[in-house]
Amino acid sequence: MEKFNFATAWIFASVTADGGVDLPLLIGAADSLNHAIPTVGEITRSLKALYRCGLVDIRDGRILLTPHGRAVADDGFARRGGRFSIPDNIRKSLDTANHPSVDSEPDLSFVTDETVSAAFQEYRKMLGT
Repeated sequence: MEKFNFATAWIFASVTADGGVDLPLLIGAADSLNHAIPTVGEITRSLKALYRCGLVDIRDGRILLTPHGRAVADDGFARRGGRFSIPDNIRKSLDTANHPSVDSEPDLSFVTDETVSAAFQEYRKMLGT
């Protein structure tokens, strides 16, 4: 059984929007869940782990949940607790689910220091700051 760390659960909880998310939306959701901005390393490591377990698909710089990912996310969101307990609840759901194995690697070329910095600036503009 795969065990997931907090950062991976936090990133997973941040990419659950219908229609997927791009980097600015990922950063905004992550900030709302943990009052922190994920690093490039946290994003890339987490997305690789989530992709390898069949939880997300990554296309043209967008992160989308797979049907398996949606089921795991829904289980996590159904658990008790407030907004700041979501990453921990998602982690519990990630840890207890049976995941398929994906043998390919995701294209994460869109996640760089520059693109994450630009996404953060775009997120700040969305906030009006």
